[in-house]
Amino acid sequence: MSVGGTFQLVKNENFVEYLIALGTPEDKAKLAESHKSTVQVVLDGKKVSLNSDSGVNKTSSTLTLGEEVDEPMPNNTILKSTAKIDGSTLTITSNSPNGKSFSRVFKFSDSELVLTLDGGSVVAKRFYKRV
Repeated sequence: MSVGGTFQLVKNENFVEYLIALGTPEDKAKLAESHKSTVQVVLDGKKVSLNSDSGVNKTSSTLTLGEEVDEPMPNNTILKSTAKIDGSTLTITSNSPNGKSFSRVFKFSDSELVLTLDGGSVVAKRFYKRV
């Protein structure tokens, strides 16, 4: 299975709790969960582009495999992020300006993407169907 594609959010598990643990105000976390976002992942050589559209915000970032890069987030925070690929799994580890570390693990299949968000104290999952 190749890494990449376009995906539509189907459901979340523990997403609000995850966002709150990262410092997002509860009202904004609940609003973020209500959006049925689309995610596009493009792999081009050593470059990985992540494009997200929640219907309210559009974000885009490009990472270089194996290198730490500045990755902008929707809340104007800049993360220090490193991406790696192992088979059909893309893992991004990030450090925020406030010292919090977390990871995003994208597992691709023919029909879906399962995104596991690990903030240390809280783990969330987001399930997407391939479109």
